[in-house]
Amino acid sequence: MKRMNSAEDRLFFWKDPYDIAGSRGVFLEAVRENLCWHKSRCPGYRDILDHYGFSAGQITGEDDLWKIPVIPSLYFKRHRLYSIPWKKVRRTALSSGTGGIRSQVIYDFPSLVRGAAMVRTLLSWHGVFSPIPCHYLIMGYEPRPREKTGAVQTAFGATFAAPAVGRVYGMKLEKGEETYRWNIEEIEKLLFSYRGGRLPSAVPLRIVGFPAYIYFLAKELERRKIKLSLPASSCILMSGGWKTFWREEIGLEEFRQLIKRVFGIPESRIFEFYCSVEHNILYRRCPAGHFHVPVYSRVIVRQPDTLRPAADGEMGILSFVTPMMTGMPLLSIMTDDLAVMGRPETGTPCPCGCRTPYFDLAGRAGARDIVTCAAKAAERLMESAGAAEWNGGGNLRKEGRML
Repeated sequence: MKRMNSAEDRLFFWKDPYDIAGSRGVFLEAVRENLCWHKSRCPGYRDILDHYGFSAGQITGEDDLWKIPVIPSLYFKRHRLYSIPWKKVRRTALSSGTGGIRSQVIYDFPSLVRGAAMVRTLLSWHGVFSPIPCHYLIMGYEPRPREKTGAVQTAFGATFAAPAVGRVYGMKLEKGEETYRWNIEEIEKLLFSYRGGRLPSAVPLRIVGFPAYIYFLAKELERRKIKLSLPASSCILMSGGWKTFWREEIGLEEFRQLIKRVFGIPESRIFEFYCSVEHNILYRRCPAGHFHVPVYSRVIVRQPDTLRPAADGEMGILSFVTPMMTGMPLLSIMTDDLAVMGRPETGTPCPCGCRTPYFDLAGRAGARDIVTCAAKAAERLMESAGAAEWNGGGNLRKEGRML
């Protein structure tokens, strides 16, 4: 059983979410704890560590974090590494599966508690939590019963940052069916009710969803020459990037100006976060456009050919280290996003005033050599982890045994 008041727990209950200097010792201790936990409970992960000859004792400082064997998110789309029995799983989250294959991430109770503490601290810090009831427009899918898709879960969870008077979904679930329909009638009814000040000014509107979906909504309203004057505490809550709509992506400043013109929402009330199913740490995009690193993780932008850390300002593959999860060994993972790193201590301070390192997204890894690099890394892990395969029935099969 996981001991109480572990370094992992102390880290995720840290009061200042950007006090990296003050929490550095606890973070390194938590990383070592997390690595030992998974090594002792997940045979596949132990094989990976043994294959690379890596142990917790080799983590003596932050400069050693990149050496932890990194697992590409691609690996989790086809294989499962679990560190707990199924009876201890409290939540399951699936990636959106834009490529046709989905990652499945499981949470035990301690991981959920740590995640909830992180969300509470970060959203409070940035002023997202509010006691004022509001209407929600979710530009995404209405959750099914026992919904497992991570993006849908996240969007629904965002509607608890302020009391919900009501929720309107862009894609509404048909009654008694598994299909969705475009919910244009309810969207128009909600939005048009704000025209001419017909709704009480005390009822703000929060628009939640992917940036691309919110952009398409704003452009359609602008095409119709519709401008709304929303209450002052209204806001935009978005995450997830542009994904398959990358051709339509516009610059940050252009997006902010569009939102201000159509909805009357200022830049200070646009909250954009980066996170993923495989790495569920929140990174808030600051007014200068940078995603700042909180105490709960460390970000490494890797050279695609060597997987070593790239120099600040050099584009590479975005990867993360966090000791949040105890259900699965997600300690060190590599995404298929491209990014550039910046650090105040090396002469690239952020105008927003936050003193932690930050990263800027540079798109999805579409270049052939980047994709090949991630695929080869995944293949090496498959070899080193033995024959760990998902058997399609909800269990992990390894060496003929059901775990």
